Amino acid sequence: MATDKDQHLANLLKEYEPGFLPYPIFEQIARLVALPIVEFIPFRMHDDQIEVLLIARPEDDVLWPGLLHTPGTVVRATDIQATKGQLWTPFQRILSEELLDTPVGPHHFVGSQLHASKRGAEQAQLYWIEVIGEPKIGTFYSLADLPADLMDSQRAFITQAAEHYKRFKAPSTSNKLQ
Repeated sequence: MATDKDQHLANLLKEYEPGFLPYPIFEQIARLVALPIVEFIPFRMHDDQIEVLLIARPEDDVLWPGLLHTPGTVVRATDIQATKGQLWTPFQRILSEELLDTPVGPHHFVGSQLHASKRGAEQAQLYWIEVIGEPKIGTFYSLADLPADLMDSQRAFITQAAEHYKRFKAPSTSNKLQ
């Protein structure tokens, strides 16, 4: 049974519209539930080696200042309103806001991961994409030499996506690619 305190909090939350939330509200919701997130893991082949594109988080990021990550976004309640013939809104956000419209090929579903991060539990949908040409943001790193300042949760994302990418790029030689 709900207490008066519970009901008061519920009434306060009713004042917010679905979608982007003020950070203090978002932070507490993220602590209490598993957030749905979408991650794009951008790869390219360079000198017969797989490289992953990583982007630095802002230095003033509350949880991961300056750490490297793969581009991603939290799925919002308003993302359900899709426009026919267009990419799903979270995909659009990643491509425009995270990758700054870097040219990429189609997205390929890898799988899902339920994991813990500094902000709480997350249910991640993972996709790999291939970068075409030079990126407008970030730096490529060899899978064999990922940097120490990479967010911990991203390592598992990259590993799982790289296995799919290897099979796609060279099905008969996937165990030779690093």
